[in-house]
Amino acid sequence: MTIMKKLLLALSLAFTLVAVAADTKVDTSKFKDGGCCQKADKKGEKCNHPCCVKAAKDSKVCEKCNPVEKAEPAKK
Repeated sequence: MTIMKKLLLALSLAFTLVAVAADTKVDTSKFKDGGCCQKADKKGEKCNHPCCVKAAKDSKVCEKCNPVEKAEPAKK
């Protein structure tokens, strides 16, 4: 491989890693008020509950600790 090809490969790998790292942020607006994730986020930390750690790896918030509020059914 020539030096130019190695440089191009290294640069493309670096950009790919940056893009993946930037995409793995969790949407903190979905944290439940007073919940474990919100408390940890206020301290500048990440929640260490196993369910929250697993969800964060998928760029999600834990549905157990941060349940989605369901709209009430329409009344007739």
